[in-house]
Amino acid sequence: MIDELNTEHQFILDALVEGICGIDAEGTITFCNDALSQMTGHSKEEIVGKNAHDLLHHSREDGSRLPREECDLSRAILGGKPRQVVGPLWKKDGSYIPAEYCGRPTRRFGGRTCYIATIRDLSEIERAKEALRRSEEQYRRILESMPDVAWTSDIHGRTRYVSPKVAALLGFTNRELYAGGTHLWLNQIHPEDFGRVSQKYMALFEEKVAFDEEYRIRRKDGTWIWVHDRATRTHEDDEVLCADGFMSDITQRKQAEAELRSKTAFLEAQANSTIDGLLVVDRNGRRLMANERLTELWRIPPELMTDLDDRRMLDYVVSLMKDPESFRARVEYLYRHPTETSRDEIELKNGVILDRYSAPVVDKNGIYYGRIWNFRDMSEQKRNQEALQQLSLAVEQSPNSVVITDPQGNITYVNRKFTECTGYSLQEVLGQNPRVLNARQCPAELYRDLWSTITQGKVWHGEFCNKKKGGEIYWESATITPMTNPNGEITHFLALKEDITEKRALESQLRHAQKMEGVGQLAAGIAHEINTPTQFVMDNLTFLRDSWKSAHELLEQYRSIVEGMAGSIPDEIAGRLKQAEQACDLEFIRDEVPRAIEQSLDGSRRVAKIVRAMKEFSHPDSAEKTATDLNRAVESTITVARNEWKYVSEVVTEFDDQLPAVVCYPGDINQVVLNLLVNAAHAIKEKVKDREKGQITVRTRMSGDDVEISVSDNGNGIPEAIRNRVFEPFFTKEVGKGTGQGLALAYTVVVKKHGGKIWFETEVGKGTTFFITLPVSVAAAAKGGA
Repeated sequence: MIDELNTEHQFILDALVEGICGIDAEGTITFCNDALSQMTGHSKEEIVGKNAHDLLHHSREDGSRLPREECDLSRAILGGKPRQVVGPLWKKDGSYIPAEYCGRPTRRFGGRTCYIATIRDLSEIERAKEALRRSEEQYRRILESMPDVAWTSDIHGRTRYVSPKVAALLGFTNRELYAGGTHLWLNQIHPEDFGRVSQKYMALFEEKVAFDEEYRIRRKDGTWIWVHDRATRTHEDDEVLCADGFMSDITQRKQAEAELRSKTAFLEAQANSTIDGLLVVDRNGRRLMANERLTELWRIPPELMTDLDDRRMLDYVVSLMKDPESFRARVEYLYRHPTETSRDEIELKNGVILDRYSAPVVDKNGIYYGRIWNFRDMSEQKRNQEALQQLSLAVEQSPNSVVITDPQGNITYVNRKFTECTGYSLQEVLGQNPRVLNARQCPAELYRDLWSTITQGKVWHGEFCNKKKGGEIYWESATITPMTNPNGEITHFLALKEDITEKRALESQLRHAQKMEGVGQLAAGIAHEINTPTQFVMDNLTFLRDSWKSAHELLEQYRSIVEGMAGSIPDEIAGRLKQAEQACDLEFIRDEVPRAIEQSLDGSRRVAKIVRAMKEFSHPDSAEKTATDLNRAVESTITVARNEWKYVSEVVTEFDDQLPAVVCYPGDINQVVLNLLVNAAHAIKEKVKDREKGQITVRTRMSGDDVEISVSDNGNGIPEAIRNRVFEPFFTKEVGKGTGQGLALAYTVVVKKHGGKIWFETEVGKGTTFFITLPVSVAAAAKGGA
């Protein structure tokens, strides 16, 4: 298979008209194509293994030796950097041709770096430039009839000429553009393109660099279009530096390019394949077969197609050529040399460029049967070459995962982002169904709806909960689109997927924060309402306690006087007093009323304490961090969380009284401590038996340059299998219990919002301690400013 691929790759290289060679890091040529061999006169064997500089680029045009260290191309190869160099290409016979060297580093299998050099013969280009100068006057005469907008501007920003077609293109009249000058044009350029275009335009005048840019520009009616604007050079007119240029509407092409970039790698392969014009002749030059594409390319009249003698068709084709003599000469040469193969480019008078390939039809015994001519229209391919390259890079380097499956749902392609996101390599998922990622957390109806939608040729949008190769759960948003052939039959499914795990976590945290804010405001309101009547109760109870003391003393005096006058009080009155004392159980009241009042006062104080804790815990966060008494905040949270731990554990606090004030979001820190307390209570509840209690220890202290909070429990500890996942969004130890956001929220608050750290130490069967640290530098600064 590898040999077949190498053979196919070499065939593709040999099909290229430009010279191609691979160069290793030492500058040695590792491979080349036929075009380079033909350009230099060297055979491939003579080229491969030679140093590229010493063989092809060793001297300057004047024949003086060019040291390797002064050669831009050699330096680029050694540095592994892309480079474009124009210079001589030395041939085997000692002559040279002007050439353009374009080099780009690439990484081969095994991690080795290879430098790919493309070498283009510039001889024809130089001759074309001369022809262009001779025909300049002719081009001026036909300027007005061209579909593009022609313009002339000078270095002072004045528009000297603009063709009338500008009104159709931009909506501005010639007069408006003359009045506004270059500034009017520049002000209409899209902000994202303005810097690049204005810089290149100034370089046209200041550095004599050709101006050739594609950019967005706003028409007078406010709509945006794409234009291709170019000016190759400047000239002086009345001692003022001017430039002539052309602007053409390329909006449709840009739209086509944008659509092209959105295709997949499979569509790219289809886009690269073209239908060629094919002509087959026998050994006597009689035409055996010509396909319809050949007729289309050359626009051959039907009567010529009926004549099997190829000479009349040849005469007609020659009449269409820009260089008819060389075309005919090459054809006649190949007919005289039946064993030779040829490949070159030819240009028609109408500007169409064709790739011409001709090869003999020879059997294994060397018997010649005829010749095949292959013609390919390269015009559009040359224009699209850059766009296709951008498409390939865009798909492979896309920030979103791209997955292609066949109609049965088997994976045929994934891009690099997919492998990075899931941990699966391309080889591991080829031929697999995407259900290999299924985390079994989405309902079956979701997948039935998906399959029903896409098999009807419709686009499906939705979200999946999937599992990576390593077992990590993640969420992704997906758009799945059916791909159809010209007959409307589904050939593949294209899925564009984005990892939204963090986005969903943030949304969940936001909803939780909003809920807690609402609960906090409600709790603060309730606390405020409770606080006033509680104060009334405490004040009244204090009054009753003090009043009872005075009344009790007075009552005792009355009783003492009554007892002292026992002989003086009539028996009837004394009996009635004694019956009244017994009826109201005065002794019991005397002993229990003070105790009842003190118990009521103690309960009221506890209510007041809880109310204060609720107000401090649930007070809405301010938009900025505030200096906070961390010990007080933690103690308030313990009070609020009492209902979670009071039945399963005792809470022991060890606070550092010298702890400085911490600049933080107090509501967020309260929520983190609350989550840790609740988790600790749940851990103990799983371990202790009925009527037994565990212990939660909450500590604050200085730890180096940090302020540290720790929450310890003597529960069962955290199993080793899940320790590296406790801070993941949506991870919960028990399915259906909790949102899985508690520790994820704690991590976000401590690390991302406060620049601190959070970690834990655990031992199975003995318990877990969570640690939180906040930078003491911020805390100290706050304390100093207090």
